[in-house]
Amino acid sequence: MSDETPLLTIAIPTYGRPQELRQCVRLLRQQSTPNFRLLVVDNASPVAAEVALRDELVNFPAREVRLVRNRFNVGGDANILKCFELCETEYLWILGDDDEPLPDAVETVLSRIGDHPETLFYNFAHEPDPRPKESISDNVDEFIGSIDSYANILFISTSVFRVPNLTPYLGQGFRFAYSMAPHLVLLFQAMQNRRGKCVLLTDRIVRWVPTQEGTTWSVVAQMLGLGILLDLPLSRTSRKRLGQLVLGPRPLERVTAQLLGLSATRARSESAGHHLDQVYGRLLRYSGSWTMWIRYMVYRYCLLPFPTATFTVLRQIVARTGRGGYLVQFHDPFE
Repeated sequence: MSDETPLLTIAIPTYGRPQELRQCVRLLRQQSTPNFRLLVVDNASPVAAEVALRDELVNFPAREVRLVRNRFNVGGDANILKCFELCETEYLWILGDDDEPLPDAVETVLSRIGDHPETLFYNFAHEPDPRPKESISDNVDEFIGSIDSYANILFISTSVFRVPNLTPYLGQGFRFAYSMAPHLVLLFQAMQNRRGKCVLLTDRIVRWVPTQEGTTWSVVAQMLGLGILLDLPLSRTSRKRLGQLVLGPRPLERVTAQLLGLSATRARSESAGHHLDQVYGRLLRYSGSWTMWIRYMVYRYCLLPFPTATFTVLRQIVARTGRGGYLVQFHDPFE
């Protein structure tokens, strides 16, 4: 094995999922090439990553293994940014602790780095969103216009970053950590300053694992947070395009249903109207739908004032039709 410093660090930001973390590291052990560094950033998990991985890290084949444990839980987004801060190689792949790398993932990443040297951002395809062809962007407007799946760009486990060109913008990343997409803040800022190209690739490097019930991000938190990406210095065209990408399918209904659930079960009715107003003001006007304002007014003033009754009816409809189950499964963004 060569003594040269590896090009790639695989960083796993983790909190409270010891079994999934062990499986992720176990799959990294089986990679076709060990030419990488492993970095695990433990966000003060109840079971420390060092304990969870004690057996898996014995004679682990990576060039170097480093475990870092935060004294306190700093939040998932800040923990992602710490991966950039702690990375000592040129390229960084941030891998979710519950995601499963494919057997040849490291080899694929290193091969694509060789094909597109000195690229700022490599985004690999994802199973639910296959990508028919590769595309390369030279600037932020071109990149935002070329995004074929915002969910795939947001998903950290499909992306590899060229760290030296992004770390100058870590301050902005922490400032915009509430966006729930701090890695995109770094990327957009770097592209604004012509720090490199972005390539959207057709290869896959992780296996898609359906999210378990109760572990998804809060739709309310996503909509409140992702909207602040629009505060970045973007052109009018890119801001509108990004706003539309962030929305996803039926955004108003998803947010309203979540707010109804929180109000009915967590006594959050006083905040519900405010949060719907914030989401509408930041994002929903980018939908381009002339009915959006009418639906917003109906939900805001006819449904949210009566959360218990409305949420009960919504659950009955979901139970009878077997559709829209995601509407009544929610996660409190303030816990």
